[in-house]
Amino acid sequence: MTFSGEVEFDEVYLIAGHKGYPDAVKRAERLPRRRRLKGARGRGTLENEKPPVFGMIERSGDVVIHLCENVQQKSIQPLIESTVALGSLIYTDEYSIYSRLTEWGYEHKRA
Repeated sequence: MTFSGEVEFDEVYLIAGHKGYPDAVKRAERLPRRRRLKGARGRGTLENEKPPVFGMIERSGDVVIHLCENVQQKSIQPLIESTVALGSLIYTDEYSIYSRLTEWGYEHKRA
């Protein structure tokens, strides 16, 4: 599938679902223990159990998502080049990984 025209990119970081037994905590009439994700704070990677998902959506509604090891320019460039036609207009957020889109042959606007 090749996208062209106007395409939006974004990334999201997944965190493992609810841990524990919420019904048991309610029955025990106590506050649940506070837990936080083990691993480094900040942007996620597969190694720290906070895998990034990179999404591309064409304005027509077609969507492509990739579970990534990390979200860096060297890891997203092949995904972009295999999915989006050169010269397409790409909308992104302010994240610095998108700074080279114009060098790679795309029009780029930050939303």
